Amino acid sequence: MGAGAAARGAIGGPGVESGAASRYAIIDGLDATERESLLAEIDRVLAGRVRDIRLTGRLRAIYRAASWRHRSRTIRFWLLWVSVFSIVTCSLDYIMEPALLPVSLVTRAVMIPGCYAALAWIWSRPRAAWIEGVTLPITVATMMLVAGILGTAGAGAIHERYLLAGAFATSTAVVVFPIDRVWTIAGSAVILALFLAFGLINPAVEAKVPIIATIFFGFVIGCLIPARQAMNTVLEHAFVLSTRNRIQADALTAANARLAVLADTDGLTGLPNRRAFEVRLAQNWAAQAARAGTIGAILIDVDHFKRFNDSAGHAAGDRCLVAVARAIEAAIPDPSLAARYGGEEFVVLVPAASPSTLAAAAERIRAAVAALAHPHPGLSEGLCVTVSVGTAIAPALFELRGPEALLQRSDAALYEAKALGRDRVVAAPAAPPAPDWAGRNRAA
Repeated sequence: MGAGAAARGAIGGPGVESGAASRYAIIDGLDATERESLLAEIDRVLAGRVRDIRLTGRLRAIYRAASWRHRSRTIRFWLLWVSVFSIVTCSLDYIMEPALLPVSLVTRAVMIPGCYAALAWIWSRPRAAWIEGVTLPITVATMMLVAGILGTAGAGAIHERYLLAGAFATSTAVVVFPIDRVWTIAGSAVILALFLAFGLINPAVEAKVPIIATIFFGFVIGCLIPARQAMNTVLEHAFVLSTRNRIQADALTAANARLAVLADTDGLTGLPNRRAFEVRLAQNWAAQAARAGTIGAILIDVDHFKRFNDSAGHAAGDRCLVAVARAIEAAIPDPSLAARYGGEEFVVLVPAASPSTLAAAAERIRAAVAALAHPHPGLSEGLCVTVSVGTAIAPALFELRGPEALLQRSDAALYEAKALGRDRVVAAPAAPPAPDWAGRNRAA
């Protein structure tokens, strides 16, 4: 899916984010091609100066989804704090003018907390951008209306004081609310409009006084708008940088994972290589030793492979090895591991093996290769590719020498199979049991 579609899917519709989505949920949902496209888009955005950063539609959707929780907490905390402060200031209204108490209780203790509770509910889950934005004009309008109502009820100098206090308090919302520029400007315009309207109906002052005061506050709030937008720009820039770092880190992790796979994989057959096999053998040896279990090893060698290469060429030889590898892989039981040991040799690790299961697995491998009926150009006409197989099984504590002894015994069995005429399975003699060190310690 595209990044825009991913954003909408993660947030429940155009412009609406899902609160359950993690910070990078949208990015995590992009495939490699979409990530490369987004990374190129980020590079274009970061090409200019920080103050000129402009998020594209796709980046903005991702930013809003990632930053919603932080923005929501900031605004809801401001609404809660102002609601509590509004209720507390009822006592200040009473001290200033006892007759204002009934109006104060209705406006400060009921109107503001009720309205702000509704706004906090809006911010309790992600909404469309315009719904989140309009909460600022509603927030400042509510407080300015309360200031105007109280000022009108108090009359005289009290009128002007309440308007000034309301303008000051609402200007903090302009700075605090992390919303789009258009709604910051709209909220500022509402503050100035209500300040001027209530100021003009104050009979105690000349009309020029509220006009001059409005112009003054216009300059003050005009300074707050770019301050808020500068903070938005810093947050957006930091997010874009972190997003780029995340995408690049994920790409590096994926590349390292691919390199790790390549380092452990035989490039021709796709089987694990000798290095990977030896690591797995050591791990299984330790695991079986912990439970006094056994380990089985099967060594396979393609018969007369040098003649095959000399007769048909290395390209044909490679195709032959691939076919043999597929046959071996299909014949082994779970949870065995087949690997290319080197040249035309393959090896199979069989954890917790018994002599019978190991012998059966080895015979299946030999038969599977024979069933390929792959003509051998270096032998007489009608003869096909075969393999010789040597097996060995031992307790994981066998002679306390580690897995090397197991491989040496299976290699010796393989050479015996070659000496006996090839295209056969030979099992090494059973290994001596592991010493009962625990029993010796008890006896001591």
